[in-house]
Amino acid sequence: MRSVEVTQKTLEEAKAEAARLLEVPEEELTVEVLEEPRRLLGFLGGTECRIKATVTEQEAEGADEPQAPQPEEAPAPHLEQSREPAEQPAADAHTDPDGSTQDMAPSQIVADNALEFLQHALALMPLEAEATLQQVAAEEVCIEITGADAGDLIGRYGATLDALQLLTASIANRGLDDGARVVLDAEGYRRRRREMLEGMAHTHAAQAKETGQEVVIKDLKPYERRLIHLALKEDPDVETYSEGEGNDRHLVISPKT
Repeated sequence: MRSVEVTQKTLEEAKAEAARLLEVPEEELTVEVLEEPRRLLGFLGGTECRIKATVTEQEAEGADEPQAPQPEEAPAPHLEQSREPAEQPAADAHTDPDGSTQDMAPSQIVADNALEFLQHALALMPLEAEATLQQVAAEEVCIEITGADAGDLIGRYGATLDALQLLTASIANRGLDDGARVVLDAEGYRRRRREMLEGMAHTHAAQAKETGQEVVIKDLKPYERRLIHLALKEDPDVETYSEGEGNDRHLVISPKT
């Protein structure tokens, strides 16, 4: 038998390279994963995927030999029927060679990736904190960080938490066509901020209705503008919309006439 060791960024790339080097289709390879990339360190430049791919000489020679019928061999129709049961379970398994299931919902894949990354990240920090999955919805994954030092991850106006959330979402959604939004909270900061914004939304809406004038709210983050839009969505007397570009983008609460 022939074998080769290959190192690439992903398992798929390693299998493709091994098939090229051995000059056989990927389906004829027996693959042993020697080293898997760690998602956290892999993102920051750590290990790659290393495999050992093997193809037997008997399989390689058999592919080139003429298919002359032998007395002891069964007829071709019987061979085709015997292959059917072996191929069908593989099609129904929806399982990659590395053990991952293909029939998982995208949001659940994002949740698993995000939680794994955060557990590695928190383990590397000199902080007493842990990540817990709170909710997995169709388009959103919510994770809570708790512990004695969880507050250190919030930062000024939530800047540190926002940065960690952005990094987590980027890694968790990598390679997915349809992923999910990641919401990261620490010590209930997001919840308290949401309650404050909802209260502010109703206060400004009442002001707009009383004065008949638009109310402009500046210096809001995109998700904070979204919360205000949602808070006033069912109010029949006002409408909300955003104006401006970049850092100058602001939210407007306008009374309906």
